[in-house]
Amino acid sequence: CGSGAFPMGVLHKLVFVLGKLDRGNAGWRDLQRGRAIAETDAAYRIGDRAERKRRLDEIEEVFAGNSSDYGRKLYLIENCIYGVDIQPIAVQIAKLRFFVSLVVDQSSDPGQPNRGIRPLPNLETKFVAANTLLGIERPQLQIAFRNPQIETKEAELAEVRRRHFLARTPATKQKRRDEDERLRGEIADLLRGDGWSDAVASQLARWNPYDQNAHADFFDPEWMFEMQAGFDLVIGNPPYVRQEQIKEYKVAFQRQYTCYTGTADLYVYFFERALQCLKSNGILSYISSNKYFRAGYGEKLRLLLATQTTLHQLIDFGDAPVFTAIAYPSIIVARKARPVDNQTRVFNWQPGPPIEEFAPIFQERSIGLEQAQLTADGWKLEQPAVLRLLEKLRAAGKPLGEFVNGRLYRGIITGLNEAFVVDRPTRDRLIAEHLSSVDLLKPFLRGRDVKRWQVQFADQYLIRIESSENKRHPWTGESDSAAEKTFAAAYPAVYRHLVSFRDALIRRDDQGHYFWELRSCAFWSEFEQPKIVIPAIVQRTEYASDLGRYFTNDKTSFCVTDKTEYLLGILNSKLFWWFIQQTAASRQGGFFEFKPMYVTQIPIAVSGDPKPIEGAVARILAAKAQDPAADVSALEAEIDRLVYALYGLMEEEIKIVEGKT
Repeated sequence: CGSGAFPMGVLHKLVFVLGKLDRGNAGWRDLQRGRAIAETDAAYRIGDRAERKRRLDEIEEVFAGNSSDYGRKLYLIENCIYGVDIQPIAVQIAKLRFFVSLVVDQSSDPGQPNRGIRPLPNLETKFVAANTLLGIERPQLQIAFRNPQIETKEAELAEVRRRHFLARTPATKQKRRDEDERLRGEIADLLRGDGWSDAVASQLARWNPYDQNAHADFFDPEWMFEMQAGFDLVIGNPPYVRQEQIKEYKVAFQRQYTCYTGTADLYVYFFERALQCLKSNGILSYISSNKYFRAGYGEKLRLLLATQTTLHQLIDFGDAPVFTAIAYPSIIVARKARPVDNQTRVFNWQPGPPIEEFAPIFQERSIGLEQAQLTADGWKLEQPAVLRLLEKLRAAGKPLGEFVNGRLYRGIITGLNEAFVVDRPTRDRLIAEHLSSVDLLKPFLRGRDVKRWQVQFADQYLIRIESSENKRHPWTGESDSAAEKTFAAAYPAVYRHLVSFRDALIRRDDQGHYFWELRSCAFWSEFEQPKIVIPAIVQRTEYASDLGRYFTNDKTSFCVTDKTEYLLGILNSKLFWWFIQQTAASRQGGFFEFKPMYVTQIPIAVSGDPKPIEGAVARILAAKAQDPAADVSALEAEIDRLVYALYGLMEEEIKIVEGKT
């Protein structure tokens, strides 16, 4: 619930609808009268005649003399709206917003105690602080063989919480809270006898909804909200937390979620959790990051949503600054029901018009997309003609990863660049201090040094010391202290340089068998082969040729091939800049991720004559070798035409690629 924006929005919308359906509130009042009598006499068999009269008097008091919306709000808050957040302060703020909303609809009377203002309800069991993503483990046979005494006690607990909701005095509140604690303990004892583990039963008993300074380490809608069948609507804005920050939860997530992937960010699990909490045909509506549309870690989530829900709307805002709290926002509206010939309304918002004009633009420009086209390999919210073109390209070639026989790699992760990457003066000094240093210092490229067609070496050097897992050094196999002495004797200048970073080198995650070694890498020799280097995040195609001199950092990837000129022509063409825009994750500012997971899928044509493309690329590389700033636009246009022909594009398809239709 965050600090209450979504629940408050729901409250206002429901009040608005009730006001349209029942302007005088007569029907609403009668409905609540009937419900109060049924609950006390039929449903729970707890209330007596005095209790029934008290409830009916309360209903009359609620509706008499107050704004029509007050009675509507009070009932909706008690029976329809629930919120959960892991931060107690957020829950407190949410409750405060609801208090204020109720106060403004009460009429004051100076002649009455407290000026006629009714005490505010107690919302502790309507908005709770809990870890939404961690559920409890129920016995599998619980439903079939449940002890009926548990249901009786749970009904008593539900009634206690209803009475606490409207309790007015501190003494009455404390009485209900004491009853709540007693019943939780009694239910926990019954659960233990019903096959529940002692740990889970104790966990349920310990949860105290009235402790405003703590959050529960689990969330269970039935135990906390009496919601056995599930919710009608789950709405929210899942927190965007990187997977590196949730390591302590991954074991639990793997056990509880079918969409678990070790690299998935936190928000992914909120989708499946929503489906767990919904009743059949319930609605999920989220604002979240759009990363799961295309990211590898989103594959299981895409499959889950595409096959287990009916997707009503998918809206992608790209990198438009629509919501300040989230980058790359998207909106999903889905029903918990298997899809049957469903058409999903999809829309890509293009920055430009003010966001206030969103509704009419969505109505005019959103398109219907067969849900069957939203497959696990990636979601593209595009016109059918665009999807057909993507399929045509894939059918015309072999994925780049296969074309290069799997020889596509990520650059080097040192774990501490300031220690292992040095400039030219430092390199020269280390060699001057001891000639052995030359064996370890290798020319090095950063992502920013990779330009279109060629690399631009910036006099950066890598201290390359392979892990002992990959190479046998003079110190390999020795104890840490002995190995360090051997390393210092073999490469004294480099040792003195690295030892100045000793503590940081020891603390880093990415290291070899000894702290001065780089992490294990099975493809060291591939760096020195003819290759194509690919920067990780760029605003256009920036594939560059490297004839085997350079090592590269982790802001690049590279593929090793003897078809360098042919591949460069295809990869740097307009067609495959368009392709990567359709298939790769975007970043703010018009950047796209050229990560291996996306680049490996680029289809490379295996039929047709490669020589015209190779010839044009050879002329470009020759011109760039003479003058890095040489104008090669005419040759690039020629390559674009050759690539279009190679893949058999028609005129209308070329217009799609070039943004002319």
